[in-house]
Amino acid sequence: MQIDYDRAKKEGDRAYRRAVMSGQYPYLPALDSMVQNIDKLPVRELGIKEIPLDMIAGTKTVGRQNAFACNFMPLVDRASEFAMKWASLYDSASEEGIRDPIKVYEYMNKFYVEEGNKRVSVSKLIGSVSIPARVIRILPPKTDEPSSKIYYEYIDFYNVTGLFQITFSKLGSYKKLAEHFGQDLEKVWPDELVEDLRSAFTIFTNCYKSSHAVRQGLTVGDAFLLYLEVFELESLLYDSENLIRNKIQKLRNEYIARTSEDSIELVRSPEEMGRGSGVKTLFKITNAYSGKPIRAAFLFDRSAEESSWVYGHELGANELVEKFDGAVEALKYENCDSPEKLEEAFGACSADENDIVFATSPAMMEECLKAAIKYSDMRIMNCSVNQSLNSVPTYYARMYEAKFLMGCLAASLAENHMIGYRADYPIYGGIANINAFALGAAWFDPYARIKLVWASKKGSDWEKELIESGCRIISGIDFIKPSDPSRKYGLYRIHEAGSLRADGSVRAQQEVDNLAAPVYQWGAYYEQIIRKLIDGSLDTRKADARGKAVNYWWGMAAGVIDIILSDDLPYASRKALTTLRRTVMTNAVNPFEGEIHTQTGILKGAGSPALTDKEIITMDWLCDNVIGEIPETWELYDSIVKTVKVSGVKNKS
Repeated sequence: MQIDYDRAKKEGDRAYRRAVMSGQYPYLPALDSMVQNIDKLPVRELGIKEIPLDMIAGTKTVGRQNAFACNFMPLVDRASEFAMKWASLYDSASEEGIRDPIKVYEYMNKFYVEEGNKRVSVSKLIGSVSIPARVIRILPPKTDEPSSKIYYEYIDFYNVTGLFQITFSKLGSYKKLAEHFGQDLEKVWPDELVEDLRSAFTIFTNCYKSSHAVRQGLTVGDAFLLYLEVFELESLLYDSENLIRNKIQKLRNEYIARTSEDSIELVRSPEEMGRGSGVKTLFKITNAYSGKPIRAAFLFDRSAEESSWVYGHELGANELVEKFDGAVEALKYENCDSPEKLEEAFGACSADENDIVFATSPAMMEECLKAAIKYSDMRIMNCSVNQSLNSVPTYYARMYEAKFLMGCLAASLAENHMIGYRADYPIYGGIANINAFALGAAWFDPYARIKLVWASKKGSDWEKELIESGCRIISGIDFIKPSDPSRKYGLYRIHEAGSLRADGSVRAQQEVDNLAAPVYQWGAYYEQIIRKLIDGSLDTRKADARGKAVNYWWGMAAGVIDIILSDDLPYASRKALTTLRRTVMTNAVNPFEGEIHTQTGILKGAGSPALTDKEIITMDWLCDNVIGEIPETWELYDSIVKTVKVSGVKNKS
């Protein structure tokens, strides 16, 4: 009917005026004029498919481009033949639907119409969700640009699911979605799962778009994936729409954090947190002494006997109890190495009304988020850095400061200029440790070379590799397990069997001299966090008002990192390290300031400002005096893959 065309034209005129006033192109974009030499790109026929209307972005050619506003509503005068045909098509579509498929070209996640612009226009006015189309895919050149990598991951996802509508803004999201369902991007998914996923995404899209959680810069797919991390697919298939919208609203702060221009707030010292009033706080210390201790829970993925990392945190928990002399109680949950065990531990923490929960592994982050949403009164912190979760603050230490000092010492003692470095996980912050060590070594010896090996790499015999490379000064594991009698930790020197001692005697077996060690002072870290809870300046239950994810990243000046020097070190070495320690603590010396050379030849010039905190944390390069490389995730032992997927620098590229 003509009245329907008039209604559509009013919407078109309105969209045209808005576009002109905001400086945007008011007509439909034409793909041919957007992409240079598009006719020379390879194409793939996908056949007749049902495609989402909201993914149709414009026309293929400039032919009918100006007949429609940018929202696909008509602009042509109501007395024209065009208007009569549009109105007739609307009447037919209202009664019978659109049966003849349109012809579209798909390019970079968007569809461009070659035949059927009126059918798209009518369908949009009617309120249809999809339309049948003959789809031809145009394949852009593969490049290293993030958009190109994401698009080709999208194609892999389409090949195994046949789904167009789920799009992401970050590389790795399709792989993460597949892993969530126990699938991959190589084998075709079961039909039942694909249909459930299609239905769930459609329901989520409707609920998300009608909620107050919608954020610019976040695709519906991004929001959908975060929802699945917390609430699972079944909630979308069986819950009411009101309940789904309520759940989406609970994630609003997380959506804000994901789209903030600078989503992570790094707090570099306890002093930056300020001081609370200390008046009538929940944790007022006098209440603790009156019979109600502060209950701090610690979640470990292994036992202290198995893991030096866990052992260090357990010592910190014990020191915390001793420091407060009964005012703080530490509850420990070991072997929380699966989602089920973590869920059980968080449930126990809630039932026990623990005041704060410290999850000591980055791999626990996903379950931390679930618990933070489920138990809104629970204070949860995760031991990691560079995590953009508004509901779960993180805490970590700037170990690179101590590693810089270890590099200085190592170079002063390595007679052959070769120094070994045993690394564990290629995660955020870990690469900075390696580079700081290498830069420190270069300070004392411009010819020093750092042989880098990874203990987490499959088939690694890291010590043998270092010794065969001529390394006798080695930076090993920072902390040893209580059951490990080895002295091979921190910075140490290896004397091989058959070598001569200073007195001229011959060593019958390999001997080790401990030289120094960088140490995490987790007890000091936990003490300061608890004191901030007591004085009211820290309450992890309160979302950051700016939508930030708060990451506490403290260093030597805060007392959470330090170095231990051997009594057997030469006096000059001890004096030099002690002096350098003071300069690092006061930031008079910054390892990442000034000229820096990398393995690829990129460098910062002399006099350049220091790298930013973000640049330090997210390093994915190595200094030019490092011999070695950063491993890919598939090269690592399965037991650490989850941690690397959460915090790995390679996994994020």
